[in-house]
Amino acid sequence: MGISVVFAAYNEEKNAAATIARALEALRAQFENFEILIVEDASRDATAAICDRLAAAHPEIRVLHNPKNMGQGASLVRGFEAARYELVTHNAMDYPFDLRDLAVMLPLLNEADIVVASRRSRAGYSPYRVLTSAVHRTLLHLLFPLRLRDYNFVQVYPRAVWRAVKVEARSTAFLTPEALIRAHDLGYRVKEVEIEYHPRTAGVATSGKPKVILHTLGDMVRFWWKRARGRTARAAGRSTSI
Repeated sequence: MGISVVFAAYNEEKNAAATIARALEALRAQFENFEILIVEDASRDATAAICDRLAAAHPEIRVLHNPKNMGQGASLVRGFEAARYELVTHNAMDYPFDLRDLAVMLPLLNEADIVVASRRSRAGYSPYRVLTSAVHRTLLHLLFPLRLRDYNFVQVYPRAVWRAVKVEARSTAFLTPEALIRAHDLGYRVKEVEIEYHPRTAGVATSGKPKVILHTLGDMVRFWWKRARGRTARAAGRSTSI
């Protein structure tokens, strides 16, 4: 069975080469068939040129260039939709998830449809990021039935399951929660396992910016409202048929 690993890349010239080298080493040790899909998000530094050089040197790498900056969420969706192999997962260009830990996650697909990596710790998080993460998780627990410790680290999906959930969000921090909640609603089994998180050592994180948080909240509220209306409509339909 092969796997497609999606990396969204924006202004990651300090990380791209080292991260992809580590990814190639980890994947070659575990898979006969795999690909690395880099979705280059109209970076303003040398990221695009570095990624193109990596793709020219390694046939396992493909680079998709966004025509304009679309954000991490939309970039991941583009990569997932372009995936060629039976399994799909993702990682960030600062390599917070060591792909060698797929060896812990993949066996769980024997008892689940989606495997979710939960950060064992959040080393390197500022108090602000700890707070925003806690608020985000609390809102998800209040609004939706799927209770996880971590919705936003890394997940492994069968490609067919990802396509079945038809996620609509494009915000950085609600894309994967929506996918997981939709999968749960559809009856797919979701299993969580603790995995080590590796903090960023170079470059600048952008996921905690106010603009990103507002986009996430907008997607969350829209999905909650649409889901609630759908459930109400289905309940009304059942009552009129009795």
